[in-house]
Amino acid sequence: MRRDIDLEDEQRDTTVRTFHKGATLFKEGQPGDVAYIVKTGRVAVYRVINNRRVGLGERGPGEMVGEMGVMTGEPRGSSAEALEYTEVLVCDQNLVRTMLLKSPRPVQILAGYLVDRVKALSARVTDRPAANPFLSVCRVTALAWQAASRTEVPELRYAELSRTIKDILLVSQIEIDAVFDRLKQMHLVTVTDVKGSFTRKDPVLGSEKPGTAFVKDRLVRLPDADKFLAVAKNMARDAKGRPDFEVDLEFCDLPDFAAAAGTTPDILYKKIGYREIPEELFFFHKGQTMAYIERMGPDYFKQARKPRLSAADLECLDDIVHVDNATLQEAFSNLGFHKVAVAAATAGEAACEKIYKNLSKKIAAVVREEAAALAGCDEDEAADVEKELLDRIKAIKGLAL
Repeated sequence: MRRDIDLEDEQRDTTVRTFHKGATLFKEGQPGDVAYIVKTGRVAVYRVINNRRVGLGERGPGEMVGEMGVMTGEPRGSSAEALEYTEVLVCDQNLVRTMLLKSPRPVQILAGYLVDRVKALSARVTDRPAANPFLSVCRVTALAWQAASRTEVPELRYAELSRTIKDILLVSQIEIDAVFDRLKQMHLVTVTDVKGSFTRKDPVLGSEKPGTAFVKDRLVRLPDADKFLAVAKNMARDAKGRPDFEVDLEFCDLPDFAAAAGTTPDILYKKIGYREIPEELFFFHKGQTMAYIERMGPDYFKQARKPRLSAADLECLDDIVHVDNATLQEAFSNLGFHKVAVAAATAGEAACEKIYKNLSKKIAAVVREEAAALAGCDEDEAADVEKELLDRIKAIKGLAL
C-alpha cells in the first residue's frame, strides 16, 4: 500500500468512526458530504431498485467508500453497510479535494475520467426479477427442454434459448454464457457447434470453393434431464455467499421470513401476536395499506377479535391462553407445584401470565420462586410437562386421547 507522508498527516486530523455489523454508513439519496477510508472490517456497497438489493461490491482495509458523492457534490448514488465490526477514517470534502490537488495532473485527469465512467455504469444498473440468476437460467432451460423432448429430435438452439432467457430474466448474454460454461464443466449439458461456411467463386476457373468455416449455430442437449435441476440447485446453494455480483431482496414477505427461519407463517403470526418479534421488522406498502383501510372501513380497526382455539387445536404450551380459567385451575391442581413451575419457566409471556392468574396468591408466589430457579431447565422434562398439561386439558374437555 502506498505510504504518502502528506496523506498520513492529513489522516491524523480525521475522525475515526466505528460501525457494528449490519450498521448503515450512508443511504442512497443522502448528501455526499464525507467519504470513508476503511481501517478495519468490510463494507458492502449496494443499490435498492424496486425492492431488490443489487450488490455493487465490497470495500476492505485501505479502500475508500462514498468518495463519489464527495467528488461530484451530488447525492449518494448507492448505500453502504458494514458486513462486520468496522472502523473507518472520515474524510470531508476539503480533505479529499486537497489530496487530489496534491496529485500529479495526469492523476487528476484520470480520476475525473473514472468518476464519469462509474456514474455511467451505475446508471445502467437495473433490477432483475431473479435473486439467483444461475438457478433461474437453469430453470428456464429445464422448461424449454421439457417442450423440446416431445419432438422427434430433442434439442435446443442456443441462440433461441438465449433470447428466451433474456426476455424472461433480463440477464445479459455474458451471464448466460458464463452459466452454460459452468454447466458444461459439470457435464450437465452438451453444446454442439454447427459449423457453416460461405462459398467463394474462383475468378479464373469459375468454380465455387468453400470459404472460412464459422459457427453457424449451437445445439444444446440435457444428457440427464431428471437430475439436471437437482444438481443445479446444489451448485447454486454451494455458490451462495460468494462475492459475485448478486441481487437480493431488500424486503421479504412473511412466507420468506418463515422459510429463512425454518418455521411456518402460522407460528410467526402467533409470535407477532405475543409480541415476541420486534415491531421494527415489519413494514407495510403504503398505497396498498391505504386502499385496504378504505375498503375495510374505520370500524374494522377499532377492536381486535382474538381467535378462539378449541381444545382439540391445542398444540403447544402458549396455546393455553385460549383455555378457560376453570379448566386451567382443575388441570393445575392435578399437575402439581413442580410441574406448574416448569410450565411457567418455559411458557411465553402471555401464557405465563395466564398460569399465575389461575393460581392463588400463596401458591403463585411459591411457583414464581421455583420457576425462577428452573431457568434453563431440561428440555425433555419441559416437553413432558407440556404434553401432560395439554393432555389433562383435553381430558377435562372430554376429548379421547
